[in-house]
Amino acid sequence: QVARKDFSAKDLHNSDLKGVAIQDGKFNSSSFRGSDFSGSDLTNSSFKWCDLREVRFDGANLSRVKFIGADLRNASFTASILDRADFNQCELSGVSFDNLTLTGTIFDQARVKGTSFRNATLRNVSFETDVKKAIFDHATMDKITYATLKSYGANLTGVTVI
Repeated sequence: QVARKDFSAKDLHNSDLKGVAIQDGKFNSSSFRGSDFSGSDLTNSSFKWCDLREVRFDGANLSRVKFIGADLRNASFTASILDRADFNQCELSGVSFDNLTLTGTIFDQARVKGTSFRNATLRNVSFETDVKKAIFDHATMDKITYATLKSYGANLTGVTVI
């Protein structure tokens, strides 16, 4: 566990931060471009208005993390936990959320052009944004998430409703 919790307004690009445990941390307005948070526990932390391009969050616990307004292009979330994570106003173009289970995750006003949710399970996920170019191939989702995505014109061919 790291004692320091506020890493705001720092330039920490290309940092090796694998396995850190920083719950309730503040990383606002910082640059982490190219950094590696794989296997970290960042529960309830905030990454507001950060440069998170090419960051690896593989296997990280990102429950209740606020990524408000962050640039996450080419970030990796393989096997990460994103329960109730908030991606409001984030740049997520081309990001993969394939094979993840997303519960209560928020993508409101996020840019999701080319963002992939292939084989993902979506429960109570909020998408108040343009989802026409997002990829939901073989995803599984609850009825409310499905109805919302359908109303926004998402291509839901091959989606399973639970």
